[in-house]
Amino acid sequence: MRRTPPSDAGFSLVETLTSIAIIGVVMTALTTFFVRTTTTLNTQRGLQSAVRLAHDGVDLVKSLPGSTIVAGRGGLDAAQQLDDLKAGTIPGLRLPGLRSLLDTMTPAFDPDLGLLGKSVAAPALPIAPEVDTVNNTEFKRYWFVGSCNMPLGNLSVLRPEQLGVCSLTSLPGILVPYYRVIVAVTWNNDRGCANTRGVCHYVTQTLVSAAATDPVFNPSVTVTPPLPDNPDNRTDEVTVPLAAPLTLTATTAYPPLTWAVEGLPPGLTWTPAGVISGTPTTAGSYVVRIVVTDAMSSNDASFTWTVAPLPALAPAAQAWDPGLPVSYQVPLTGGVAPFTWTATNLPPGVTINPATGLISGTKTAAAPATNVAIKVTAVDKNQQSATATFQLNWKVAVQFPNSTTPIALDKNAQYTGNVVGYGGTAPYTWSADNMPSGLSIDSTGKVTGKVSGTTRYVVKLIVTDSKGVTNSTLVPVNVTATSGLRVTSPSLDPKVWTDPVGPKGTAVTFPALAATGGTGALTWTQSGLPTGVTLSGTKISGTPTTAGTYPVTLTVTDGSGTKSVFMFVWTVTA
Repeated sequence: MRRTPPSDAGFSLVETLTSIAIIGVVMTALTTFFVRTTTTLNTQRGLQSAVRLAHDGVDLVKSLPGSTIVAGRGGLDAAQQLDDLKAGTIPGLRLPGLRSLLDTMTPAFDPDLGLLGKSVAAPALPIAPEVDTVNNTEFKRYWFVGSCNMPLGNLSVLRPEQLGVCSLTSLPGILVPYYRVIVAVTWNNDRGCANTRGVCHYVTQTLVSAAATDPVFNPSVTVTPPLPDNPDNRTDEVTVPLAAPLTLTATTAYPPLTWAVEGLPPGLTWTPAGVISGTPTTAGSYVVRIVVTDAMSSNDASFTWTVAPLPALAPAAQAWDPGLPVSYQVPLTGGVAPFTWTATNLPPGVTINPATGLISGTKTAAAPATNVAIKVTAVDKNQQSATATFQLNWKVAVQFPNSTTPIALDKNAQYTGNVVGYGGTAPYTWSADNMPSGLSIDSTGKVTGKVSGTTRYVVKLIVTDSKGVTNSTLVPVNVTATSGLRVTSPSLDPKVWTDPVGPKGTAVTFPALAATGGTGALTWTQSGLPTGVTLSGTKISGTPTTAGTYPVTLTVTDGSGTKSVFMFVWTVTA
């Protein structure tokens, strides 16, 4: 039987050992925690001191006039300092992020000491690091000074990635010089900065104008933008080099000027100096925008640049009436005015206008009646030429009878006559419309027969030459009679009646129609009256509405069916 121990016997050995083990584990964890906390506190304490030192340095830089930033810094020392920073030989400053800054700046030095000069004993910003002790920690403050260029503003001549960036790019008047000052502070902390070999760092930077004095802003001053001189609309020719480069100009109070150009015809190029040159390759009309930028602002203007195709002629075959005035404008497309025109093989009496290309003149009946090839050439401003040939055939013209002298015939008389033509290419073939009743014409132009109709006919004589070119003319024929049905109004007397000519839109009223010699009631009909004019009984009246030439036939029929006609031509002008 086991005896129960008394209640105050204390801990057993096992319990004591277990307690000691637990206390050891807890104390070990607390030790790590306290060590890390102490390390973090030391790191933050050091960082706070470094931030204060770095920003004190920035404040110092900003308190200095821009031109004194590099005072006392020799070129050799300034370059060596940046080289050491790039090489990563300065403890704690082997930082990839610094590389991008260093790549956009060059060593800045005192111009009085020169590129190869050594620094003075106490430059405005020291070459050697400054040492300061805070809370028993030694801090080193470095000053790195470089030169770079900043844009004046959001200028169209810069790429988007250049805006607001201080870089090595140099555009006088567009980019202005600045100093980039990098302030770096380092201190030792083996535990807090183990990744950088026990050296902690804090780096900041600022930009300072390199000018001797800081700019003074005056809001009451209005900056006038540059005023480009618009080159006006212009025309050039495809595949023809510009006769001379186009140089853009502008008026400005803030030089220098820089140019940009948009929308140029293909084949043309521009430079920032505002010179446009090249050879247009594509015909068309192009709206060109020019942008000029001075040291303060920019402005633009636009003009139309037309690239014309090469000149081309497209004359059609012509058939002209000999003895009548000729007027033919040779069709031209493309090219650049002015043009010079020439033509060969034109007939006597016909010429070409050397400035316009209008062929005009009069060929007489005595001139040769041949089918000829006319060669026309046009040369434009740029000495580009076009040549074309067209066929000219002089139409056959009716020489007898003519349209100005009516032929007088008597009813029931025998008639024999010949129509005479000229021009074109013989032999001719003849036909006719509206011949007086009883007369006929054969293909040789011989007219025969016994006249049976009255009163006035407008005969259309039609002639075709051996080339198939057709022409026609209207010849009035008056047939008089002493008896039988005949028209008396209108009259055959030229002093009483002339074929009407008048403008459209003007009301007209003819004398009452009349005839004599018939039997029974007379009935009048018409064909060919102008639109807007009508025949009612014996009255012709109305308002012509459409310009044109209207062959009109008035026919009177008596009670026995006998007819008499009166034909005329009514000309309605516009």
